[in-house]
Amino acid sequence: MTYGKKDLPYPYCADFSGIVTRVKGVRESTRAALVNSLKVASYLKAGANLIERNLGAQRPATATGDGRKQYWSGLSFLTERALSAEVEELELPFLRQKGAGPYRSTWASHDDYLNDLLAFMLHAINYDPQYGADVETRGDWLATDDSLVDAVDRSSYHELMALCRMPLFKLQLIMVATAHRNDGIRGAIANNYAGALEPWMKIYEETIAARGYQLRPGITIQEFTNLLAAVTEGLAVRHLGDPSADIADQGPVENLVGKGVLGIMAAYLEPIKNPTGLTLREVFERSAENGGPS
Repeated sequence: MTYGKKDLPYPYCADFSGIVTRVKGVRESTRAALVNSLKVASYLKAGANLIERNLGAQRPATATGDGRKQYWSGLSFLTERALSAEVEELELPFLRQKGAGPYRSTWASHDDYLNDLLAFMLHAINYDPQYGADVETRGDWLATDDSLVDAVDRSSYHELMALCRMPLFKLQLIMVATAHRNDGIRGAIANNYAGALEPWMKIYEETIAARGYQLRPGITIQEFTNLLAAVTEGLAVRHLGDPSADIADQGPVENLVGKGVLGIMAAYLEPIKNPTGLTLREVFERSAENGGPS
């Protein structure tokens, strides 16, 4: 049986025009056909497999023949040799390729392939549908649970755990550290953030209205969303790098992310029925003039 790109699972069956841009070809028509070929999709799948395997769930470091443990950093696992070995073992309907020849006939350099792979991995078509469904569930908690405080604790804890499990989050951290070297990857990261934060922005708007609050003057819903994302992602990085930091050791109740989120909410939300009309800066200035918090 002969398979084509249309037989591949999503997102590999999607149109890669504008995502994959580094393939070889003298003519534009040749490059356009190659971009949406089964061959390119299969090499992207092989790279995605390696990322999932190396940046997914924690696994113990194995010892080498001399007893030393093997450690890696960055994207050193995405070698041409590893990629060639991976693409030879792909399951149908992906296209298996043997040797380095097909790979080198598709990309002029390994750097070109990595740029295309990262642009693909960080594109919105790679958002996990299950994660999206889970985000909607956490949004429902915030808007409808009896206790907003308990809902914040629960939703922030599960968001933290989800981020720490996601290979894509770890990949993004690696690329953020080196994004200044490549404008294309920096753009992909920006698009990834935009796509990831849009549903949360809607959730916060709905939650604020449903709970009878409004934003103080001086802050937008986009800024509010960015602040909450920064707290969550920052503590996720700390949790990944230092599991002993007690970020969420006690479970959902009063986890550190929840405390940070509640602090930002307390600072920037005010009741619709009894608004002060003051910016946060003005609140602090008035407090200082009156001798500090009452």
